Amino acid sequence: MVDVTTEDNLEVLRQVAVLQDAEIRKLTERIAAIAAENEKLRQLKAGRLQQELEAVKEHLAKLQKIQFGASSEKRKRDDTKRRRRKKREDFGTRPQPDLDTQVEVFELDEADKICPDCGDALDEMGSCSEDSEFIDVVERTFVIKQVKRQKYRCRCGHIEAALGPEKLRHTRRYSPEFAIEVAVNKYLDHLPLERQVRRMQRQGLHIGSQTLWDQLDKLADHVETTYLGIRQWITGGDVVGMDETTWRLMKKGGTKTWQLWSMCGRGAVWFALRGSRSGQTAADLLSDYSGWLVTDGLGSYEKAANRCEGVIRLAACWAHVRRKFVDCEHNHPDACAEILDLIGDLYEIESRARDPDDGFELIEWRKQLRAEETAPKLEAIKTWAERQQVLPKSGLGKAIGYMKGLWPRLTKFADHPMVWIDNNPTERSIRGPVVGRKNFYGSRSVRGTEVAAMLYTIFETAKACGVKPREYLRRVVENDIRNPYTVTLPRPIEEVMATVES
Repeated sequence: MVDVTTEDNLEVLRQVAVLQDAEIRKLTERIAAIAAENEKLRQLKAGRLQQELEAVKEHLAKLQKIQFGASSEKRKRDDTKRRRRKKREDFGTRPQPDLDTQVEVFELDEADKICPDCGDALDEMGSCSEDSEFIDVVERTFVIKQVKRQKYRCRCGHIEAALGPEKLRHTRRYSPEFAIEVAVNKYLDHLPLERQVRRMQRQGLHIGSQTLWDQLDKLADHVETTYLGIRQWITGGDVVGMDETTWRLMKKGGTKTWQLWSMCGRGAVWFALRGSRSGQTAADLLSDYSGWLVTDGLGSYEKAANRCEGVIRLAACWAHVRRKFVDCEHNHPDACAEILDLIGDLYEIESRARDPDDGFELIEWRKQLRAEETAPKLEAIKTWAERQQVLPKSGLGKAIGYMKGLWPRLTKFADHPMVWIDNNPTERSIRGPVVGRKNFYGSRSVRGTEVAAMLYTIFETAKACGVKPREYLRRVVENDIRNPYTVTLPRPIEEVMATVES
């Protein structure tokens, strides 16, 4: 050990200085390496913290939207871009072409038919009258109809009775119109059977919910043929939309979560309730269908396409993609505004694709328009997604990942004019059952799920075709009573196809 304070040999001191310099250099390099490593760890930790912070912010925004905000996919617009609302031009009465008109004439009493000025009698002024109108309520009533079928006999001893009113099979006490009323109240107006029982009791009819259910059960027997026929009608087309939502089956032993499956196409809607949302279930429902299937990103549909007997080609829904960006627009306003405007351009083109110019057939017009205008927009969207630098687990990152994962399916509609840009028609068809689910919570038996699927199919198909649901159900039942196993579409095939093509 050399003591540099007392050493006077210059060579030794020089060697000590060289060794100390080397040691200092090593320590400096080590310190620099440790500092770089600490900075790297700090940035990594900060990135993770930032990612977690963004996730918390987005989750908080969703909770606030659920608690305080209305359920809507509309975007907030700046005041400079907000369109002026059109002023209401007519503040008068709204016409009511679907209501019956009853004329009621009011006359003066005999004591009032004397002129207050001269005392002479007042004479009627021909057809002159002061006219006005108002809307009144004629309360629904239940009546007991006694049916008397006149009997006839012959001298030979033969006896025959007149035909009676039409009835549902295996029923005696209640008319088909009564069963239709119960079905309309439950599956169209979403009134649970117990609530209907209380209303009927106030109107003088004392009845139980089990009796009402029995009427629905018998009514479904007359609807089943048309129900199956509607499915065949939908799967006979080139494009089918498919979606699913939860439905509760409340059996003894506990409540189970089932799935309400919806298929939409060719102007009709078909529902089925199953205990799973697996790919095998979807394949069973599609059976031998061959054509385009428009869905969201659920993996069950890809499995169904591989297992189905027919040849299914998958197309994705742009409405689902747009929804992802709307949800995270609050945290990423600039990026989301750009992509949402691009998606809006796609829909603007589609609005024109439904109305061909003179001299063009609809399919050819749509094909040409999508090739000329839609394809460049899709390329612009793809370019936008590629140049975004965001955290993969952020809301925007997840939305971009969702879009990229479905990109091959999202672009199919641009090359095939029959394919829809989104699956909104199918999603709209589920609104009715979802409102009903909020009122009576689900079904109490497997047979209840079958009856619900049949009657929802009838009502939602009628609404999709612009037909009055009660009248369509009445026509289905009457046709099946007179000619069993008859399929009744809402309108003639020619009218339905004309609506679909437009």
